[in-house]
Amino acid sequence: MSLQPVIIQTFRVASTDTDVIRECKNTKIIFLVESICNIYSLTPEKLKMKWEAFALTSQCDLRPTLPYIKILRNSLQREFERGLKSRRTVKGKVTTKRGGAFDFSEYGLDSVKQEESLDDFMAGMFEAPAKQTRPMAPKVRPPPASSTASPLDNRSSSHIVETQFNGHLPLPSKDASMDVVNSPFTFAYTQGPVKPYRFMFEKIKEKSEGVDERIDYIASLIQAHHNIEAFANPSKQSQEAIYAYGLVSSDDGSEQRLNEKSIVLQTSRDLGMGKRVVLDLSRVESYSFFPGQVIGVKGTNHNGIRFHVDEVLMPPAPERDQYEIKENKTLDMMVSAGPYTFDSDLLFSPLQELLKKCSEEKPDVLILMGPFISVHHPFISSANIQQLPEHIFYEQVVTRLENLLDMCTETHVFLIPHANDIIQNYNLFPQPAFSTNLNIKHERIHLASNPCGLLMNGHTVGIANVDSLFRLGREEITKNPAQTDKFSRLTEHLLQQHTYYPLYPHAIEDNIDAGCLLDIHLPTKPDILILPSQFKHFVKQVNGTVSMNPGFLCKHQVVGTYGRVILYPNVEERIRVDLLKL
Repeated sequence: MSLQPVIIQTFRVASTDTDVIRECKNTKIIFLVESICNIYSLTPEKLKMKWEAFALTSQCDLRPTLPYIKILRNSLQREFERGLKSRRTVKGKVTTKRGGAFDFSEYGLDSVKQEESLDDFMAGMFEAPAKQTRPMAPKVRPPPASSTASPLDNRSSSHIVETQFNGHLPLPSKDASMDVVNSPFTFAYTQGPVKPYRFMFEKIKEKSEGVDERIDYIASLIQAHHNIEAFANPSKQSQEAIYAYGLVSSDDGSEQRLNEKSIVLQTSRDLGMGKRVVLDLSRVESYSFFPGQVIGVKGTNHNGIRFHVDEVLMPPAPERDQYEIKENKTLDMMVSAGPYTFDSDLLFSPLQELLKKCSEEKPDVLILMGPFISVHHPFISSANIQQLPEHIFYEQVVTRLENLLDMCTETHVFLIPHANDIIQNYNLFPQPAFSTNLNIKHERIHLASNPCGLLMNGHTVGIANVDSLFRLGREEITKNPAQTDKFSRLTEHLLQQHTYYPLYPHAIEDNIDAGCLLDIHLPTKPDILILPSQFKHFVKQVNGTVSMNPGFLCKHQVVGTYGRVILYPNVEERIRVDLLKL
């Protein structure tokens, strides 16, 4: 069957044209595209996708032309040859299929022994599968018979408090004077949701402009906070002390860790045309720096090469928006971050244990942060499943949440994605909310973006499901820091830089879309800042904000931790946080 009608419709190339020369060229393009589809077993739609990617990379017109189609054909041929070579080569040696067996290992099948006929093998391949007794359960391969028992079975105790903040405040109860029965729960978003967007289409100019705008914005905050009349260019010679600002970076541009000798200050285009100047910190008694940090400095540059810093000026934390707190309503909130299942299975027993606790406590809010089904789970990375991840998510997570909400009629659930979630399309930060295609229809299951800001009964909560704290801690350098507690200091960096991810360039483990910097902006200071991290779980108060890392609910084969937050309406210390081991 000819593919020409489909090609004409897909590529919008007409085979007839009033211009004879153009008609001839279009006909050649159609025949060439058809031959490429036939040779490489591609549909016109798939070839159209490859052509668009090629055209964007080559910066040519999206309308196909004969010379560029030929270049694409040559590129596909090289890609095909590389694929053949990689399949035939193992550690630099070409393997040959010898012996009396058919080698089907490339396709995940066992080899066929010589004494077995090919007819018997093919008959077994197309033999009707046995009828499943439980068709809706996750069809995963069970662990070996010698596998150990679930870590949940080996616990001597469960739901034990490991860390507390304001532990003297009472837990909510029906008899508590601060509670009112049947008081409704209200919530709103303090930040606009992250809308779906096209990623991997960043332009260098737009990326640099975004960084430049951020430098100037933080500089305006520094100027207002420290009452600075004007800034000067630090890369020019100055015999008198001047004020300047810029982005902390490394002088060699390498990926090596920042150190005192390699720190440079990158100016904005408005201040110094983006030039960099080396910082001499010998006179500074205390500092804490990381790549991407926007700071202000006071000092001199005698030779135009090195800026001698006398004082480091940090930007202020954002202001807190004041909302009316609902009278006599204590808000009980459970917080957890994935993974939610052990590496040995996809049964989600840690999640089931958490939901069992929720059914007993009946919290007002349950915040669940991904990953729910991680791309790094052994069953997923090895394709050791027989059901779509979306189906597993619905059966193991959504169904259990719906059952919980049937028992807890006043509870609301918020689901926040993670970059490692295989059930969503955005493996980067920020992320839109989960798609409605996941068949989540319960009215009290809310799909939030990552990051997100919530206003619940007058209390503000900021959530960023990305491990920015660990990345900062790895890159940060300090000297007699004013804030000696590391977790408090890292949280303070986020507040001072007014963003959930201040590191630049970003860590190699993370994908940050530079076109969505406004979506990761931290506009106001929340009451609670939830930052899941592979650091040990903690809860700290920083600049009037309670920052908490609930830890992971489980990790590999080890049970983890989760958090319980109580928000009181009419007491000075109105936040209690318990971090419990599952």
